[in-house]
Amino acid sequence: MAAGARTSTQTVKLLAPGGTLRMALNALAEGADAVYVGARGWSRRSSQMDLMDEEIRELSESAAAMGREVKVALNAMPGPTEMPRLMQKVDAYAGWGVSGFVLSDPGCILAVRRQFPTIDIHVSIGSAVTNRQDIYFYKSLGGSCIILPYRLQPDEVKAIKAEVGMNVEIFLFQPMPLGIVCPGKCIMSSYLVYKEWSDGADDEVIGSANRGARGCSRVCQGGWDVAGSDGEFDGKSTLRNDPFLQLWELPGFVAAGVDYLKIQGRERSEELMRDITRFYRGLIDAILTSGTDLSLEPHVPEWQELRKRWTMERTRRAGLLLGTGRQTG
Repeated sequence: MAAGARTSTQTVKLLAPGGTLRMALNALAEGADAVYVGARGWSRRSSQMDLMDEEIRELSESAAAMGREVKVALNAMPGPTEMPRLMQKVDAYAGWGVSGFVLSDPGCILAVRRQFPTIDIHVSIGSAVTNRQDIYFYKSLGGSCIILPYRLQPDEVKAIKAEVGMNVEIFLFQPMPLGIVCPGKCIMSSYLVYKEWSDGADDEVIGSANRGARGCSRVCQGGWDVAGSDGEFDGKSTLRNDPFLQLWELPGFVAAGVDYLKIQGRERSEELMRDITRFYRGLIDAILTSGTDLSLEPHVPEWQELRKRWTMERTRRAGLLLGTGRQTG
C-alpha cells in the first residue's frame, strides 16, 4: 500500500509535529492524519518552535482541503490576567477550522469546553496523568482525548479505553529507562532558562510558567553533577534520557484501539521529521492491512537509520532549546 493511503476500516490516526509551517505541511504531504503546532508563545516549547497566527490560518486551510486535522497547542500555564487573551486566540483558531486544542491547565480545559462544546480537546502530556482517576478528572472537565504515560502495555491501554470511554493518544517514542514515566507539570525551565518576551500586543511583557520563551528547555536532559552519599563527585548524568523510536510495540497498540499515535519532534529538523512521518505512515498502513501477522523485520534497517539520525540531532536540538541554535528552513 502506498504511503498516505487509507483503508475503509482505519480508526487509528498518525499525529505529527509542526515546529515550522513547512514541517507541518511536509507531514501532511507524507500522510499524517493530523498535525499539532504551538501557537506562538502559548505552548510548552520555546517560541522558536511555535507558529504565528497567520501560519496557523494557512495550515488550517491546507489541512481542510486535504481532509486532515490541525491541533493547536495552548498548553502553557497562563495566569488569571492572561486568560482573556488566550480565549481570544481559541476563538480565532476555531473560526479558522482547527479540529482541536492541546491543553494542560484544568481551568483552560474547562473554559474552552464551555465555549466550544464539540471541539476536540487533547489533554497534554503537561497534565502528567498517572492513573485512571486522573483520566476521569480530565474527562469530567471536558477532555476528549488523553495522552497516556510512557511504557504502558497494549493490554493496559485497551483496558483504559474500555473502562473510561475516552480517546487515547500514545507517543511513538519511549524513554530509555524502564518503568512508567509521566513527564509534565515541571517548571524547572522557568527558573533556570528565564527570558521575558512580548507577543506584540499592548507592549505587555508576559512570562508565566511553561510559556513561550520560558517554555520547556529539557533541563532534565542536561548534564547534572552527581555526588554519592559521602559527598564525593561521581560524574555527570541526566535526569531523563532522550527517547527512542518505537517499532516492535506498534502492532499491539494498533490492535488495542489507540486513537492517535503521536510523533514528537517540533524542535528537530524538517528533513528528519518528514522522513519519520513517512516511515510511520507506511508502517501503520502495513499493520492495518496485515494486522499482527505483519513481519517487522523488513522495517528494521530504516528504523535503525532514523534512530541514528535522531540521536545525531541531539546536539543541534540542545542549542535550539537554550537559544544558541537556529532552526533550518
